[in-house]
Amino acid sequence: MKKIVIAGRNDAGKSTILGEVYKGLKNKGYQPMAVGSGAQDEKPYLHKGIDVNYLHIAVPEPGWDVVEDIERVIRDTLNKLEEKNKLIKNARRALEDLNKVRSVLELGSLSQRDIPGAADRPNVFLVEAVGINDGYKSEESRKLADILLTVIPAHIKGEILMESKNILLDEADIIVVTKIDEAPRDVTSTTVKLLKRIYPYKPIIPVVATQGVHMELVTDEILKLMVDPLILLDKAEQQQDINKKH
Repeated sequence: MKKIVIAGRNDAGKSTILGEVYKGLKNKGYQPMAVGSGAQDEKPYLHKGIDVNYLHIAVPEPGWDVVEDIERVIRDTLNKLEEKNKLIKNARRALEDLNKVRSVLELGSLSQRDIPGAADRPNVFLVEAVGINDGYKSEESRKLADILLTVIPAHIKGEILMESKNILLDEADIIVVTKIDEAPRDVTSTTVKLLKRIYPYKPIIPVVATQGVHMELVTDEILKLMVDPLILLDKAEQQQDINKKH
């Protein structure tokens, strides 16, 4: 089961991106589970349209590593979901048996409408990496992610992008540049151009997440990587060949 980690600075709009990706994958037939990390509540996620039944916050216990805690939350979530579905199935079966008896006694049947339907098992996890980042240098996010989506605010300083050991950029599978309303268009363009020079083989997508602009492109790139995780490796090798020729 794929874990898509959405990482980056806290002012980059990660929870908005997560909400849009959740909706995008849901529309493509997936059932995502959203996992927030760090000391926060569920409200920001619920405002993004995420089903409360598929939303969990991983708050690390004393002495727990945050990444390990997220892994634990994912395991616990799947176990609880299976247990709940089993109880629902047993309750429906018990009610059917009871109704057979009531039918013989001419007491009429009891409705199953109060018994909820079984929940779909999530097939992809969306994790907002809050509290496990050190700027863009977090190794934990990369270790956790099957697909690493790094979010960058359009107004970020170029010097930050050019720093060494920016693991969240160097090892990102997808880079999303979020345009905040007050950021001029030329600022966004400059940031995107700089990133494309540094990472010519990576998908770099400028979005206005609060309006859903270009978010379908982000979802499409995620789906490509879910099908073929070697796409980026192939592109990197092609770029190396081009660089050698020049």
